[in-house]
Amino acid sequence: MKSIFVPIFLCFFFLAGAIAGTPPKHGKKKKEQTTSIQETIDAHPKLLRITATFDGSGRFQFTRETLTYDHKQWSRPTEVSIDGEPWNDLTVTPGPWNDISHHIDLSKAWIVKREGRDTVALESTPDGFDLYVADSPNGAAEYSIVIAIPRLP
Repeated sequence: MKSIFVPIFLCFFFLAGAIAGTPPKHGKKKKEQTTSIQETIDAHPKLLRITATFDGSGRFQFTRETLTYDHKQWSRPTEVSIDGEPWNDLTVTPGPWNDISHHIDLSKAWIVKREGRDTVALESTPDGFDLYVADSPNGAAEYSIVIAIPRLP
């Protein structure tokens, strides 16, 4: 009895799999979607890349109007760049930020990648978000942070 049941079961199993994997034959084709380059860009969040050398702690404050750095402890960061552009004067909003800040939703930003030996944290604020960086161990270290920010519709 067992020897007859197993082949019948296997035949049924393979037949069911073949039927399930067969595409429908009702002649309808899937509607092709066309997207422009701009639509593709708009669908993906803005990836903001920040690099710097830290030996201490501080906070970057991101708002629609400004990007500032509030220094807390030890040395100020050096070799700071935003999207590959050097940011030498941390008291003045960098040019790239002015170009993009009005096209993104700051309230939904999140960290997607961080490289560094100590603390990196993002906190939402009523006007945007704050990015905290704290390098507590002795000596300076390089940090690289990528923040995803959804684009506005």
